[in-house]
Amino acid sequence: MRIGDDVAWTADESRVVALDLTQPGASPLVLESTSAVVWEEIAIRGPIEVDELLELLAQAFDVRADDIRRDVDSLLAELRSRRLLAG
Repeated sequence: MRIGDDVAWTADESRVVALDLTQPGASPLVLESTSAVVWEEIAIRGPIEVDELLELLAQAFDVRADDIRRDVDSLLAELRSRRLLAG
């Protein structure tokens, strides 16, 4: 997966704001804390597979990949539903 071609986004120290430019009435999505870290990993390393992303996050936060899989999958589903991710 990777960030979609028609997505505008910006980041600061603690958050990411992303918007699908193909949807005129769409509101920007604000990602904070660990959600912003997930986005930034995809931005830096994309395209990236989910399992690879989980391993990177698990190492970064000193947790097991299985322990964060459900939360990461939920976030990725939200990003896909807003057409912010491709692939």
